[in-house]
Amino acid sequence: MRTPTTARTLSVVLALLGIQLTWLISPAWACGCGAMVVDPAQRIAVSNERSVLRWDGRQEQIVMRLTVTGDARNAAWIMPVPHRATVRLGDPAVFDQLARAVAPVHRTRSHFWPRNG
Repeated sequence: MRTPTTARTLSVVLALLGIQLTWLISPAWACGCGAMVVDPAQRIAVSNERSVLRWDGRQEQIVMRLTVTGDARNAAWIMPVPHRATVRLGDPAVFDQLARAVAPVHRTRSHFWPRNG
């Protein structure tokens, strides 16, 4: 037969176990953009990163813009890809075109309910 103390203790233990389990399954940051590698005596940091992706059903094209700071004169960039990739410098105008394409449009409506035309 259970006593009230045993039931309370069991409830507390189960509550603590539940809290610990939720901490284990909390979301984690993930990054699939690779890594910058430099000489261990030098420092480098990527403070901003933007990517534009294009998928044509067969090939994926990624254009990336990285803001890099540090004292390294040379760095290697490692990017995980599923197959052999072709790498070249991209056109920075892609990001200007994207900014224009997704820029908000201000429109003034003089009526509350939508009308035809």
